[in-house]
Amino acid sequence: MTDLNQRQADANAAKKTAMDQVEANASAAWSSLMLDLVFETCVNREQFTADDVIDRYDAISDDKPVTHEPRAFGPVMMRAAKLGWCRKANVAPLPSRRRSLHASPRAVWESLIYVSD
Repeated sequence: MTDLNQRQADANAAKKTAMDQVEANASAAWSSLMLDLVFETCVNREQFTADDVIDRYDAISDDKPVTHEPRAFGPVMMRAAKLGWCRKANVAPLPSRRRSLHASPRAVWESLIYVSD
């Protein structure tokens, strides 16, 4: 294995470890709710970003579960993809609408279960 390949493998392993850790430490109720919101988004939108799912979460006015680490949303999206609900779209990322993310690029997801009107 070349040095470049080894560094990429190390980076991928570190990413998996971090995602596993953040998922394990996330609130189970929050993770479940977020997965439900991803499902709703997939049914209602052909393409979307995490911002669209977070907008649905923010619109819940009643007492809602929270988690200490917002990065726990990454494993939620990966679970939705493994369930066959969505996949990363083959398009350029879009800037986030969330002020806290300073318009950083967000992956665009393609729904595999979209129900047109």
